[in-house]
Amino acid sequence: MTVKMNYNTIDLLEKPEQIFDLSDRVGIVTGGAGKVGREFAKVLSIAGASVVLADIDKEGCQEAADSISRHTGGNVLGLPCDVSSKKNIHNLFSSVESEFGGLDFLVNNVMAKPEDYYQSFDKYEVETWDEVLRTNLTGVFLTCQAAVRLMKRSNGGSIVNTASTYGVVAPDQRVYDKCLPEHNPYGGEQALNIPGVYSASKGGLISFSRYLAVSCAEYNIRVNILTPGGVYDGQEESFHQEYIKRTPLGRMAVWSDYNGAILFLVSDASRYMTGANLIIDGGWTAW
Repeated sequence: MTVKMNYNTIDLLEKPEQIFDLSDRVGIVTGGAGKVGREFAKVLSIAGASVVLADIDKEGCQEAADSISRHTGGNVLGLPCDVSSKKNIHNLFSSVESEFGGLDFLVNNVMAKPEDYYQSFDKYEVETWDEVLRTNLTGVFLTCQAAVRLMKRSNGGSIVNTASTYGVVAPDQRVYDKCLPEHNPYGGEQALNIPGVYSASKGGLISFSRYLAVSCAEYNIRVNILTPGGVYDGQEESFHQEYIKRTPLGRMAVWSDYNGAILFLVSDASRYMTGANLIIDGGWTAW
């Protein structure tokens, strides 16, 4: 069967203010109480979107929404949600549909760090493994499933799933050799490291996103992956020095380094892009 296309009906994209404009669009950012989630919500709000922050941390989520709204003057709503719970997901998306009438984009930025998350591989508990996968991977499946249902009714949308360089390449554990438990900025009884379940979940997320991109293309739903590198967050100096030695640009990221990427992926700037993995890591994976 021959498909006839009328390319003259596709709007031209010429002016930056038009290309990146999110006015009248509605989106959800999961993991919205976290540092990256807050940055994402802020730049998307500045671009004109109504943004719903969803996070298991109810107080942190509401505080983030209020703070961003005051800063941008935009419509930012905080809603509590445990993405590993199908009931929580249903309630979140029902609230968004009731409040805004539809959904234009979803940004998944969740990551679980349960007790003993940093335990060594030979001692890793299957319960910890399962808990991380339920959030990092199953939670994304559930939110994407709910988002697709809404986006089908509104003739399309954009889904962005945040992965990691450690879903693309193996962690260089030598970076963590001199890390000490008492200096782990994220707490716990073990030193900072990258557990296998993190790599498994992020690698799975990349493959799942490509599956979803192909499956949903006919509905004008785009699905892409944002793969960030490490962000400087007060890690001990031994780790910091080893990390930047392996990074061609010679530094770690700062939180705002990914704002341009998320705006690009959500907006019409990337309207002909789906199933892609946008890697922004200072060159870490380019060696």
